[in-house]
Amino acid sequence: MREQLMGIMVGKNIKLLFAAIAALLLGALLAGQLTVKLMADDYKQRMLAHDSELAGYLTESGLPPHRIAALFTASKTEEQAAAGQRLLNGAAYNGDTPISLLPEVAGFQQKYALLLLALSVCFGLALLTVLLLFILRQNAMLKRANAALIGFMEGDVKLRLDDQAEGSFSRLFTSINMLATSLTAHISRERQNKEFLRDIISDISHQLKTPLAALLMYGEIIQDERTGNDVVDKFTSKSRRELLRMEHLIQSLLKLARLDAGAIALEQAEQPLRAVLEAAMQGFRTRAELEGKTVVLSCREDIRLNCDKEWLLEAVSNIVKNALDHTEAGDKLEIAGDETPLFTEITITDNGTGIHPEDIHSVFKRFYRSRFSKDKQGAGIGLTLSRSIVEKHGGTITVESKLSKGTVFRIVFPKLTIL
Repeated sequence: MREQLMGIMVGKNIKLLFAAIAALLLGALLAGQLTVKLMADDYKQRMLAHDSELAGYLTESGLPPHRIAALFTASKTEEQAAAGQRLLNGAAYNGDTPISLLPEVAGFQQKYALLLLALSVCFGLALLTVLLLFILRQNAMLKRANAALIGFMEGDVKLRLDDQAEGSFSRLFTSINMLATSLTAHISRERQNKEFLRDIISDISHQLKTPLAALLMYGEIIQDERTGNDVVDKFTSKSRRELLRMEHLIQSLLKLARLDAGAIALEQAEQPLRAVLEAAMQGFRTRAELEGKTVVLSCREDIRLNCDKEWLLEAVSNIVKNALDHTEAGDKLEIAGDETPLFTEITITDNGTGIHPEDIHSVFKRFYRSRFSKDKQGAGIGLTLSRSIVEKHGGTITVESKLSKGTVFRIVFPKLTIL
């Protein structure tokens, strides 16, 4: 079911914006024309008032009324205009006369300057208001689109954007919806593939357990017979060793595949970290003693970690095994646990042969085998499995190494969570 999240159409918003601006411009034009008419009427009234005052002044000079009226209504020649200008220039009454000395003109200028200023301010405020409303509506639309995208990324694959309107945003939303549909189909296929892989893994695990167990039992029976034939005993021992190696490899592959398929649900609980690390160390203590290597544990008793004990033990054990594989007699291996207010950390440090710079970025790759490695028996999945387990717990694993100096594996589990 498709959910409609966008209530405002982008194309319609742009059209409304242009319509509002056009209305404002038309209003400004009409206001300007009205202002010009008011100015003309006002100028006419002021001119008539000035002429009336002048006519009254001339009446007092004794001129006949008909002569005074002709002064204002009759046509004037250029010579008369020039003569009048010369007369007024002599009285300093011309274009250079300051406006402040002409009260009527000064009042006219002040009145209409304030009027035009008020009209300009009103027009500017109206235009800014329209643009602000448009921007706010666009921002609200983008916020809803952002919320929809976040919801999609959080798992609600049914969310879609409204792309039914016109405009560049709608075309963008159409592309986003197409991408979301493609991703949804891909997610569905991946889910089906994982379910199929989980079923296959389950079948394979059951199919392999029986023949492997049978072959190991047959090997033990042959060894117990003590034929006295050195060749038979030698090859029986080798067969058993290879069968055990095959069993370990198959079990590791099955664990890794189950992790990749999401078929494993971790049973996490608060665990004393030292107990987990001790269990990992105990599993290799005999081997370390036989090979003349020292294994040291350093971890406080009060450190606790929310984890699946068995799976975390698997991750740490794989790293410890890798460290023993790349150390010599007399070398030292240290397993340490520590915590800060921000994270809990496990470090596995050795002073062995180290990792070649060419391999440092590839050690966690599946089936990766270094051409510099002395361990010819490894399958190259132990560290990959450790990384998958750590990441399944929400942690990270990194490695630092120098040739002939040793290697440090760091496993970090953050304590902070995003609310």
